[in-house]
Amino acid sequence: MGAWGPGLYSDDFAADLRTTIRTVCRLPLSGEEIVGLLQELEPVAATADDEDYTTFWLVVADQLHQRGIASTSRERALSIIDDRSNLIGLAEREMSEADLRKREVALRTLRGKLESPLPDKPRRVLRSPQPLLVSPGEVFAFPVDARGNVRNPYFPDGVDAGMDPVGWGCCVVVAADHALGYLAWYAVQRDLTIEPERPTLTRAVERLQGRPAGLGTLSKAHLRRMGWENLGTMATPDVVRPAPDEIMQAVASDISISNALCRWENLAT
Repeated sequence: MGAWGPGLYSDDFAADLRTTIRTVCRLPLSGEEIVGLLQELEPVAATADDEDYTTFWLVVADQLHQRGIASTSRERALSIIDDRSNLIGLAEREMSEADLRKREVALRTLRGKLESPLPDKPRRVLRSPQPLLVSPGEVFAFPVDARGNVRNPYFPDGVDAGMDPVGWGCCVVVAADHALGYLAWYAVQRDLTIEPERPTLTRAVERLQGRPAGLGTLSKAHLRRMGWENLGTMATPDVVRPAPDEIMQAVASDISISNALCRWENLAT
């Protein structure tokens, strides 16, 4: 079970859902279309017995209201607040009395917000598909540390306290496409064996044969911070295309391709 607490965004599910909503709201969709897509991405939205059902509707209503987007999620959330089903569910999960009181205050605050007029906010949406930054068949080398992990692209210089590059890894792009016609995603076949010297294209191709593939998103900033260096091109490996639901989860949650390029091992193991 993930972390959870009295605040609306204190649990992992709510925090992750907020990220998904932020991404989905960039699409040129109406409020009801956004809600429909979120329901497809999160099956708990249709299962009243699921412990995250009420949180889903509360968070969706809150996030869309903040963005000035009208939808029927408002009515769902108000009903959940009125019937106390969210509080009942948290009590069944043994939330403390003190935290339940804090949650009740948070829900009253949310009710007041949802009953207020929608803010008049300009909505920034994608007018065209995100550009594809790399193409299938392109081979890249990148610095890795002693664990086989890439530079952290969420840091401005790509390096955090635990990252000390000692060699090179490599990958080949096996797919680059758009989800929902707008959101770019990529699949790479990667080799995380630490190479002391920057590999040549020939060496990288040898290393990449039969390697597993990973899926994620990529921005110009992340590409730069991870230090990808183009080695050339090779015949695109024949790998199984990611499943549609995997692609949607990756783009909706904006899961960076950097996650697929790390071994996530401790130095002691």
